[in-house]
Amino acid sequence: MERIGEYLVRRLVGEGGMGKVYEAEERLSKRRVALKVLRPELARSEDGRRLFLNEMTILAHLDHPNIVRSLACTEVDGQLVMALEYLEGHTLRELLTQRGRLDWAEALSIANQVASALAVAHRQEPPIIHRDLKPENIMVLPTGKVKVMDFGIAKVLEALSRTTTQSVGTLQYMSPEQIDAVGVDARSDLYCLGLILYEMLAGAPPFESASPRELLNLQCTAQPPELPEDARRALPRGIERLLYELLEKSPDDRPGSALDVLHDIEPFAPADGIPVSATRSSGAGAAPGSGDPASDGASRRSQDRVSSDRGSDRGSTEPRSPRASAPRVETPRGDSPARRAAERDVP
Repeated sequence: MERIGEYLVRRLVGEGGMGKVYEAEERLSKRRVALKVLRPELARSEDGRRLFLNEMTILAHLDHPNIVRSLACTEVDGQLVMALEYLEGHTLRELLTQRGRLDWAEALSIANQVASALAVAHRQEPPIIHRDLKPENIMVLPTGKVKVMDFGIAKVLEALSRTTTQSVGTLQYMSPEQIDAVGVDARSDLYCLGLILYEMLAGAPPFESASPRELLNLQCTAQPPELPEDARRALPRGIERLLYELLEKSPDDRPGSALDVLHDIEPFAPADGIPVSATRSSGAGAAPGSGDPASDGASRRSQDRVSSDRGSDRGSTEPRSPRASAPRVETPRGDSPARRAAERDVP
């Protein structure tokens, strides 16, 4: 049995652009873990290795039921290694691939739990911004419990990539401000949550193109299309409007915090999730930086990886904004899905 540091490797779970993940066993405790091993070229910089170890140590203290627990991080023979809790379940990408789209109750349950994870991460000091939230980084257990993976990894990989040719970020799930290389804060993660919620409800992302340049332009300038009529009509009151607010191009037009999102979704979403059924199983973190091994190749033609200097990690961490205590009554300017959704909410 192969050994990596203090871990005995059982099997390779997946491989992606950032490295490999194994099912492994901690030698002394016999505890089963998901062992992520980053590619050697990402560890060439001494400063990069130090940043990785520091950031992962911080993340080890991020304890929340909707966040995959980081158990340990170390360097073994020049390789950067993370030990994470091992989970039986499916990535959200796998569920969407198998089922097309989800019913609104299941979609809101998943979005609610992701928002709960974001709320905790964003109120850390300094705020922890995910920067690479996507279906591949969301694990759904058979009970319906959701676990968000890879908090902080994008920040580390971005820093490491400055001394390598490895690119960072998934264009399909990047906010306009990430693409434009301006300051990124917690609201960037909320935009990505909007992209994911839209895809769960519609069965496809709001913006798709075989051309990376065109996809970039769509993310930065295009209005998201309206949801399919049957999906839209089934949604609880106010959820469609929230969806399009999450997808606003300007961070200032989005909800102020993940807590605001929770305020709108929680009444319709069970905290413990809705049990799911699917045909495949994988361990936590199917591939470092990508979640699902299949997502790192041609099968996801629009998930081209790009480098971007994403600026500071400012976060919006107010416990409740005025939005939470009293619904806003103004409607968005112009003719847009957000405006039409708001008008449909008017009694």
